[in-house]
Amino acid sequence: MSRSFTSIATITEVIARALESYQIDSKQMFSSFGLEPEPFRDPDSRISKETMDQIWEEAARLTGNPCIGFEIGQVVHATNLHAVGYALQASATLREGLQRLVRYQRLISTAAEMDLVEIDNTLQFQIDPSPGIDIGDDAAFTSTVQMCRDVTHEEFHPLSVHMMRPAPPCVDKLAEFFGCPVEYAADLDKIVFSKESVDEHLTRHNPAVAQASDEVARDYLANMDKKDVVTRARVAIIDHLPDGEPNRKAVGSELAMSERTLARRLADRDYTFSSLVDEVRDQLAKEYLRQHRFSVTDVAFLLGFSDQSNFARAFKRWTSQSPTEFRAGAGA
Repeated sequence: MSRSFTSIATITEVIARALESYQIDSKQMFSSFGLEPEPFRDPDSRISKETMDQIWEEAARLTGNPCIGFEIGQVVHATNLHAVGYALQASATLREGLQRLVRYQRLISTAAEMDLVEIDNTLQFQIDPSPGIDIGDDAAFTSTVQMCRDVTHEEFHPLSVHMMRPAPPCVDKLAEFFGCPVEYAADLDKIVFSKESVDEHLTRHNPAVAQASDEVARDYLANMDKKDVVTRARVAIIDHLPDGEPNRKAVGSELAMSERTLARRLADRDYTFSSLVDEVRDQLAKEYLRQHRFSVTDVAFLLGFSDQSNFARAFKRWTSQSPTEFRAGAGA
C-alpha cells in the first residue's frame, strides 16, 4: 500500500529567509505551488513530500546555488521543528536530544528515517539510509550539526560526517563548517559523534519544559496519523503505565480493535506488544533517571513495575547497567 509522506510546514520559514537573502520573493514561490504565501504561519500544517521536493528544487533553481540545501540547514533553528525543537533545547544531554529527534522524527517528516547506533566509543546519528540526492537531506546534515552547536557551544563538531551523495561544489565550505573529515559517496548517511561530547550535561537543561514538549509531540503524532498503530499504541501505553503493567486488551480497546488485530498490526511493523512496551519503558526510564526529582523507586512505579527489583532487572536487560549506574554515568 502506498504511503503519503509529509513534512512539518514550519521548515519553510527557513527556506523563505534564505530566498529573501537572495532578493527572491518567497511568497510568490510558495503561492506557485498552491500554498499560502507564508505556509509556516500555521505550526500544525504539513506539506506533502512531492511539494517539498519541488520547493527544494525551485530554491536551487532560483538561487542558482546547488548547495542551497546545506546553506539553508545552517540557519535552521530548533523552533522550526515544533515541540521536538523545544524538547531538544531542554534536554539533559545532547544524546538525550538526539534520542528525541529519532523518537519524534515522524513529526518533522514521515519520509525521514533516523536512528542512533553506538559503536565502540562513538554514537552514530543515521539520518536517511535510502540512496539518492535530496536537497532536503543536504539541509538535514548542516541543521543537525548547527542545532548541536546551539545547545552546546559554537566550537562543537562531530568526529566525522558521511554522505551518500557525490561531492558537491561546496566541499571546502562544508569542510570548514563541519570541522571534521567528510566522506562523500558513503555507504550510509550518518554523523558520528564521540560519546564524551554527547553525554556532557547541557546548561539549558529544563526537565519541566522537556517533559511538556514531549507531551505535545506525542499528542501531535497521535493526531497526525490515526492509522499509525505503533504511534497510537505507544501513546496509549504511556498513559497506562502509571496504573501498572500495560494490558494488551485495554490498549487494543482504547485503539478500537481486538487483541488479535492489535497484535497483527504491530507485527506488520515488526513489533510485538511486549517489545513495544519494553521500548517505551526503556526510553522513559532514561529520561526519568536523568531527573533529580525522581528516585529509582519513583521511576519503577511511574513505568508500571510492581517493585524496584523488577524494574532493575528489566533495566539491566535493556542497557547492561543498573538504574543507579546509569544515573551516575548520566550525571543526574
